[in-house]
Amino acid sequence: MLSHHDRQELEKIERWFELTEPALAARLRSGRPARPPLLRLAVVLSLDLTAGLLMLLGMVTNSPALLLVGMITVTTAVIVHLSRFGRH
Repeated sequence: MLSHHDRQELEKIERWFELTEPALAARLRSGRPARPPLLRLAVVLSLDLTAGLLMLLGMVTNSPALLLVGMITVTTAVIVHLSRFGRH
């Protein structure tokens, strides 16, 4: 349990935080995670699309090299997606 002095200090920090970052404070109070940045979302979606296209192209052209690159890209995309879940 916090002492009276510690609670007062914590309240000061909370008030400062609410004044300087009201949107973030509101999201933290509601328990909703922050939206991912638009650039990160675009990179993840383009990685998914590239992986799918490489796999499809590798199968259609019967090219083991394209298929291998597609599989490596899919693996990278899975790792990126799993790393996003670990942060929330």
